[in-house]
Amino acid sequence: MPFYCLRCGECCSAMGAVHALEGTPSAGRCVVVNRYTGERTLVTVDPDKVDLLPTPPILGACPLFRRDADGRGICPVHETWPAVCAEYACWRLLVLDPAGRRAARVMGSRHIAVDDPALEAMLVPYRAALAAAADDTAWDATLADALGRAGYRVVR
Repeated sequence: MPFYCLRCGECCSAMGAVHALEGTPSAGRCVVVNRYTGERTLVTVDPDKVDLLPTPPILGACPLFRRDADGRGICPVHETWPAVCAEYACWRLLVLDPAGRRAARVMGSRHIAVDDPALEAMLVPYRAALAAAADDTAWDATLADALGRAGYRVVR
């Protein structure tokens, strides 16, 4: 399944408790230390993101995480980031509203995290059909059909 990142920054916003830095990223490289596993990853600042590092880190976030001029999340070491970052996916199905904004995410097997109250109300009549789905494939198809009828789009 391809991963479609909206650059919301949720994944990095709580990683300050996990990641610590050895060295100074403004020097072009540093080591990211996973405080839980002890994993150490030498990272290099992406050449097109050097200008982000003079801005102060975001409280509670990964010490490398920054926001660009449009407020979107950005990782200045994306090309060499640690494995825990590369393996992260905050959803398996993404639901976009008719304007293309994130309205919900399906995480795990059948957990739908709804961001849009209108979507939550729209799903009420479909909850029984979702609960009765034989497997995750059928559940996904039922959800995609219901959402499509309401103008939402499911990204897999």
